[in-house]
Amino acid sequence: MSLSPLKITLLVDNNAPEELEKEHGFSAWIEAGDRRILFDTGQLGALQINAERLGINLGDADTLVLSHGHYDHTGTLPEVLDVNNKARIYMANNLNIDRWSNKPGTDPRSIGIPERSRQALLALPPERIHEIQTPLYVMPGVGVTGPVPRNSSVEDTGGPFYLDNASKDHDLIEDDQSMWFETDDGIIILLGCCHAGLVNTVDYIRRVSGKNKIRGIIGGMHLVNADDNRLNYTFDAMKEWQPEFLVPCHCTGEEQTVCMLDVIGDKIVKPGQAGMVIQG
Repeated sequence: MSLSPLKITLLVDNNAPEELEKEHGFSAWIEAGDRRILFDTGQLGALQINAERLGINLGDADTLVLSHGHYDHTGTLPEVLDVNNKARIYMANNLNIDRWSNKPGTDPRSIGIPERSRQALLALPPERIHEIQTPLYVMPGVGVTGPVPRNSSVEDTGGPFYLDNASKDHDLIEDDQSMWFETDDGIIILLGCCHAGLVNTVDYIRRVSGKNKIRGIIGGMHLVNADDNRLNYTFDAMKEWQPEFLVPCHCTGEEQTVCMLDVIGDKIVKPGQAGMVIQG
């Protein structure tokens, strides 16, 4: 079954036009048939401001998908839940654990789900929360990956991520998940940060959905720290997929997005920003 209609609106991104707010974070609003899905909740409040300015009522969401447990994707979860008492929440196991970033020459920094967001989840009735370990369809033609297998030796989580502030235990961000939408012209994939790796994620979605044609990819690709080997590997895969569009957002990286434009071309690569609409 193919979706009709499908509309994806970017609500939070690092970039935005003057009339909208920007912040380091990500969120998207999906209209699929008669369903309304919120994907991630940004960091500081751009979600609520932009949703209001774009005429989107967050209380209408019947589904909330959290891509992973970082602060810039779960930051305004309490505010969303304050105005929405019905959405079913889909997240992968261990989303709400403590997490740290430790870049060389800097102090360790907590980057996990904010405590207030953690408590907001804990306060919900258990029937509203779905901690998934395997892919599932939240409606016909709309899938959530759950944790993505890491099969590529080239791809990694994309940063100095740890489970402790002593930087002894690496965080593989195993809760990282993405969504896919099956249209007549191929699959559209929506990413949060894609810490599982873009090629890993696309290969997995192709396998579990049984659909090979990639129509488009939207979201954070976390190439900001990628070396030339990984960039070339990713761009070669993009050429093989032959998508109609690529919309790099959030953590893809400005320089890496410019490289993508140079290699893939501006007919396909359309850098994302808050307010951008993708029709299915």
